[in-house]
Amino acid sequence: MDIQNKKDKDIKDELIDKIAKNPSDENNYIELGKIYIAETDYKNALGVYESLLNVNPLNSQALINAGSLNFYFKNIEKSINYYSRAAEIESKSFLIYMNLGNAYAELGQFEPAMKNYEKALELEPNSAALYNAIGLLFQDRKDYLTAIVYYDKARNADPNDPETYINKASAQMSMHMYKEAIKSLKHAVELEPSNLKATICIANCYASSKDFTNADKYFEKCYQIDDKAYQAYVCHAIAYSDANRIDMAISKYKEAISIAPEMPNAYILLGNIYVDRKMYKEAIDCYKKASAICPDDAKIYSFIGNTYFMLEDLKNAIYTYRKALQCNEKSIENKLVYIEILQEYIKRKQEGITA
Repeated sequence: MDIQNKKDKDIKDELIDKIAKNPSDENNYIELGKIYIAETDYKNALGVYESLLNVNPLNSQALINAGSLNFYFKNIEKSINYYSRAAEIESKSFLIYMNLGNAYAELGQFEPAMKNYEKALELEPNSAALYNAIGLLFQDRKDYLTAIVYYDKARNADPNDPETYINKASAQMSMHMYKEAIKSLKHAVELEPSNLKATICIANCYASSKDFTNADKYFEKCYQIDDKAYQAYVCHAIAYSDANRIDMAISKYKEAISIAPEMPNAYILLGNIYVDRKMYKEAIDCYKKASAICPDDAKIYSFIGNTYFMLEDLKNAIYTYRKALQCNEKSIENKLVYIEILQEYIKRKQEGITA
């Protein structure tokens, strides 16, 4: 244990001891929570703030921090509860209303999200972060033009934030405005040359525009920024596939898998290529690896089932589609395919054909 870690442990132990001896001293909870957050021990940090709220339910700092930590843990309803309680105490806090808006946006609840964003705007009418948040809210509704209006407001508030240009480009790409998106993204790269996200998006824009030469150029820039960037390899593979350079696509997917074997996307997309090439056994192998990573993903089981069907292995196709239905009982498409394969299997059995 190094000196700093020993010092932090001693401070934590001291604060825990103080809380045990004098549980009404709220400052000790706040200081202990700060240490846990600095250590990225968010679970214990949340426990500290919740303990403080048992002592004083009106401690606004604890309410805000508990709200933020629950948001991090995807406990959005709890997050909203804590933020709402904090807003009753600090009704002039821009940050609380913005966080409330973000929480409602996470739930896809446009009206309450916008209501809280508007309250935040009244308190702070020149926040780039807030305008970006509102832009994302409209973008989620596929109202890309309104989203761009807010991204431009964010840019006016802070012209040096690369994320604003990336957000705007995302909306432009959704409208197939690739030239405009590339222009926005190049602004982001000018501000931050090592911005991997912007560089990948530029490469994707060129690929979507069928300018594969420039796409390759920017994917190579991605690897210069981070030669282990999984997403860059996957996107490059998709670009190669779109350019009908299938062998290169396969190679890139394999590189992506070697970098991040715990990620499912490359296995699935590589499996799709193998299906197109009628390499069904190889495809099933890829899909099964993806399924091992995401065992509750009905879509992957449907891919496996379809591939078994192409191999005329109806028994395994039925078994796999049954798994898909167990994961998603509401899928009408999977039910119909399952019934169709089952009927074909029964028919072949009756006809004495091995299925």
